[in-house]
Amino acid sequence: MKLSPRTWTILAGVLALAIGAGGFAAWRYTDLFLPDRLCDGAVATEDVRRVLGDGRLEVVQSRLPKDRAAPEGSCVIEVRGGADLTLRSHGVKVADKRSLVDPGMSQPDRGPIGAFANDTGWLVLPAGCRMPGGASDDFPDRDADLLSADVRHQGERGARWQDDPAKETPDQPAREALARLAADFGAALAKSSGCGSADAPDMHLTAAGSSAAPATDGQLCGLPGVGTGQNLPDLAQRVSDPAAPLRSCWVYSQSLSEPALRFTATADTRYPAFVTGRKDLAAPLPAGWRGTGSYSAVQAPCGKDTLFLHLSGRTDLVDPTEPTAYGTPLFTSWANAVAAQRGCAPVAPK
Repeated sequence: MKLSPRTWTILAGVLALAIGAGGFAAWRYTDLFLPDRLCDGAVATEDVRRVLGDGRLEVVQSRLPKDRAAPEGSCVIEVRGGADLTLRSHGVKVADKRSLVDPGMSQPDRGPIGAFANDTGWLVLPAGCRMPGGASDDFPDRDADLLSADVRHQGERGARWQDDPAKETPDQPAREALARLAADFGAALAKSSGCGSADAPDMHLTAAGSSAAPATDGQLCGLPGVGTGQNLPDLAQRVSDPAAPLRSCWVYSQSLSEPALRFTATADTRYPAFVTGRKDLAAPLPAGWRGTGSYSAVQAPCGKDTLFLHLSGRTDLVDPTEPTAYGTPLFTSWANAVAAQRGCAPVAPK
């Protein structure tokens, strides 16, 4: 059957409309035209997709520093109409929430220290990368500052931090992708500014820590003999994965709204500077103690390593009559239990 010129014109118009609609849909809803790497080549599009999910990705902001003395960088990527991801370098105060080690988070089992949940995490930048002023002036002992990675879902206000890992089902692939994004962006930041090593570390994370479980005063953190001496009832605890470099245990009283006690033990040499100052950590301890320390932080030799121990929490649970946390039965029992677990001599006097 021979088609008339008018019919051919109509068919060509329909075909053009179909192709145009398909092209618009591909542009609007897919990543057909996106490069393999985003944020000025710093991070892999595949990892961004794993973290943010389906939808059209758009780089809202991308800034890599060029000044070694001011390695401040950030990148914001969003799914149109959905979640967004923010990568940003930070100078942080001592015990800032960004450097808290929630037991439910997964940690790099080698390389830089950090911690990652499904939608939030942090990583120490390459050595030499420090923000100007502020934390750098106040805390000169650190060799680097932090990089944060936060996913915000539609309708949420701000980043989520404390205790969220206790409420989520761990998504290990998403955590691994978020960690790679942080490591890659940190390496790109270091390269761009010249502040540190530009080699992105191989990121492999530990498993998430335990979910909340009943705890007994006298067996806190699963360690025999650790307790307040007050036989407190209705306790619960969460403990990090045994392979985590930063071993943390959070103990709750009555409810899970806020940890009453936070224990952290590590042989990592970079982490203590995010918790306390060198001057405080170098202070002499009373007779009978091994090592040095001040108030709630102690470091002591343990084989080839130096063991760092830190306790924070409600003073009424630690012991309101003691001027220092390390002078309490809670701290001494925990310090010696951790030392014994690692095959070391007791840290505190018995």
